[in-house]
Amino acid sequence: MSRRILIAAAIAAPLLGLSATVPHAQSTQTILPGYWEYTSQIRFGVSSSDTENRCVRQNEINRFFNGPSNRHYTCDYPTRVVNNGRMRFEGTCRDRRGRTVGVVAAGTYSPTEFQMQAELDTRLLGITVRPTGTIRARRLSATCPA
Repeated sequence: MSRRILIAAAIAAPLLGLSATVPHAQSTQTILPGYWEYTSQIRFGVSSSDTENRCVRQNEINRFFNGPSNRHYTCDYPTRVVNNGRMRFEGTCRDRRGRTVGVVAAGTYSPTEFQMQAELDTRLLGITVRPTGTIRARRLSATCPA
């Protein structure tokens, strides 16, 4: 179960601002800063879902659009396309023990909402497994609670 939580966190963490920044080549507006609600779901046999609210500051926005990552995984996305309301990431993530997870994620975004679907490719107890996950988010307000 803890491995599934880590994988779900790898999908959900971009909104938390835990990956690196996008190069300045990005030319279109992405999401707006403010108070956001996001729901992440991981499906691997059973489904687990989590909804959280998060204050997203201006300096955290580009981190999301660099690709899914978190403090448990170091990720590299050779394929990263963010343009005109669409995003797509393909790459691999490696944990501290050297285990790797292939990630293909794609979705849509607007200034006030986004959604992303991801397919993961990893091994668990020597068996190839392919859990899937989603993130759906919407901006609740332009300002964050005190």
